[in-house]
Amino acid sequence: MGYVFSFARQPKVIAEVIGGVILGPTVMGRIPNFSAAIFPKPSMANLSLIANIGLILFLFLIGVEVDPKTMKKNGRNAALISVIGMILPFGLGTAVAVPLYNRYVDHETTSFGHFLLFVGVAMAITAFPVLCRILTATQLLDNRVGVIVLAAGVGNDVVGWVLLALTLALVNSKSGASAVYILLAAVGWSLFMLWPVKMAFRWLIKKTGSHNGPSPLMMVATFVMVFTSAFFTGIIGMFADLSTVIY
Repeated sequence: MGYVFSFARQPKVIAEVIGGVILGPTVMGRIPNFSAAIFPKPSMANLSLIANIGLILFLFLIGVEVDPKTMKKNGRNAALISVIGMILPFGLGTAVAVPLYNRYVDHETTSFGHFLLFVGVAMAITAFPVLCRILTATQLLDNRVGVIVLAAGVGNDVVGWVLLALTLALVNSKSGASAVYILLAAVGWSLFMLWPVKMAFRWLIKKTGSHNGPSPLMMVATFVMVFTSAFFTGIIGMFADLSTVIY
């Protein structure tokens, strides 16, 4: 798939996404016993674990390569792009939700407003890991365009997952406190990483003499904090991919 899409100058991640769709229940999964033979249920947990570890480490490297000063300098442009990047797909998602609801959804068990909100929010969330792969493949991470797009993707991801949590809370007839909790917990964890943890790492760098290169202890501490950050954000209800970039 990657070789075929290279003629259209598309990054490999696009071929991987389409290849995943083909291998899934939409295409190949319709063949009797295909999914059970190729992807047996006992193997899915291990495959998911390996995929998440790779994703966390990849996005951590993305965060390391991005210059925070450049991101702050272009914050206004990134915020504008992030807002537009949510409003347009949200509107298109709600438009598509109307015929879907009328044709496929049981009106007695599912509220039209909840369904409309869920589809709109789901369409507005950025596929952040895919975005990072595209920026890496096109070598845009080091310039202004790539930094603005990455910053816009971070903002979109934060707002999108909070809105999705609020939508699920409304569907389950719960209060919107869960969405507020996720937002406050994410902000609190980010502040914790950006101040106390940052100061501790500066002290550890001096202590281990890692100015010209990380010592084994420094590398272990870094990996521990990366996976701790991913674990914590997974617990509070926000996907781990965002936390590794922030860290």
